[in-house]
Amino acid sequence: MKPDNTIIDHILHVIALAPRARIEEVAKLTPELTLREVFYTLCYLSRRGQLRLIVDGQGGFAVTTAVRLFN
Repeated sequence: MKPDNTIIDHILHVIALAPRARIEEVAKLTPELTLREVFYTLCYLSRRGQLRLIVDGQGGFAVTTAVRLFN
């Protein structure tokens, strides 16, 4: 099931303003969303190639937007 477009847009906006933010930071920056909504949306966007989940130096995950190349 696809997350609501307003949630997707909001999370992408937060990530654009705070690149390489940890997942926990994204959740703190979106207090109107539940942690479950944040995780679900991040997983959805990662599977679609719209963002990347990367392991940070602290052993957690950070989020960054994905650069997509079009031919």
